Amino acid sequence: MKLLSLAILSVCLIGCAGKSQNITLKMDEEIEVMTRHEVINAIEDCKAVNLRSVMIYSRLRINGHKTPVIIDITCAPRSS
Repeated sequence: MKLLSLAILSVCLIGCAGKSQNITLKMDEEIEVMTRHEVINAIEDCKAVNLRSVMIYSRLRINGHKTPVIIDITCAPRSS
């Protein structure tokens, strides 16, 4: 029984190790920053369907200083 469970576990681990993910790192030149109008529209869209907006920030180097900018807004359920 122990040998069977060990064999199943090893097959599962080998199967998971064989999957590779394509992960790419976007550099500063490739990041598209949302405009103020896009941010306002996205927040209003979330409010319209009774969801809360979650902002995703990134930091860009502008004039030698790292500045936080909004790159995406997603809608999430409201907490009770």
